[in-house]
Amino acid sequence: MTKLEKFIGIDISKENFDVACIQSGTMKTKQYSYSVSDIKKFISLLDTESHCVMESTGVYHLRLSHALYEAGIPVSVVNPLSVKRFIQSKMNRTKTDKSDAIMLVEYGSMMEPELWQPDEAHYTQAQQLLNVQAQLIKNRTSVTNQMEAISLSVNQSNTALDLLKQQLQFIENQLKQTEKELEELIGRHDDEDVNNLQTIPGIGHKTAVALVVYTKGMTGFDDHRQVSSYFGICPRIVQSGTSVRGRGKICKMGMGHIRMLLYMCARSAKKYNRACRELYERLLAKGKAKKLALIAVANKLLKQAFAIVKNKSTYVANYA
Repeated sequence: MTKLEKFIGIDISKENFDVACIQSGTMKTKQYSYSVSDIKKFISLLDTESHCVMESTGVYHLRLSHALYEAGIPVSVVNPLSVKRFIQSKMNRTKTDKSDAIMLVEYGSMMEPELWQPDEAHYTQAQQLLNVQAQLIKNRTSVTNQMEAISLSVNQSNTALDLLKQQLQFIENQLKQTEKELEELIGRHDDEDVNNLQTIPGIGHKTAVALVVYTKGMTGFDDHRQVSSYFGICPRIVQSGTSVRGRGKICKMGMGHIRMLLYMCARSAKKYNRACRELYERLLAKGKAKKLALIAVANKLLKQAFAIVKNKSTYVANYA
């Protein structure tokens, strides 16, 4: 295989990856495994003028994207939904790994997506700890519910109850360990940002940590609207012509657990955060629903958080 031209589409799967590129005006495809030798063989065909385009596929794309980045090859990791819509716009009825790789070549040449950079190691580790923590909390709730059901039963199984108590204690120990590791990690890298965020009335420690970790210290965002969109808490308006007037709602194309945290923070902020309280009362005076007003408050909190992290400052109530 000769050197590949500009855009290279890569369709990622669990066991291997399919590559598509244009050579001498003809589309070529080839499949590689994730073995070290195959990845090296593929990278040897590229140069700094090449631009690889792949979809974000959970964790499967990470091995190859990191290898390309370390080799100095430009690589873009794009949202699968945007690629899906692009393929649909082409009226493409074929769905195979090769056809997807080919469409990624077209997507790259037309959209010219931004280049990808790997996350800093401590942000990846912190996200993993937060995800484990969330799962442990779900497990704890499940176990306590089972214990309550058994305790209310007429014919109790003491063995079942004892096993659940042991399981609950194990989960509590794991939660303590997870929290300790997370606090140490945050303390080494993001302690200032987390402390600054907690000066905002309505935002507590848990939400401050989540905002810093999942936004990677607000890096990669130009303004607070992008952060709002990232978490799926931005307004979604449905209107068309004179007849379609859909009910406004948030887009929900983001992290549900972060939206829940922000919503709970908004309930506190509407009382103790001056700017949020004024916004909430103004919207209610206009006849807006309380839930809609709380969503607006959550967006206001994100705006404040973005400014504080970007400016490395603390909250000022009368800031103009």
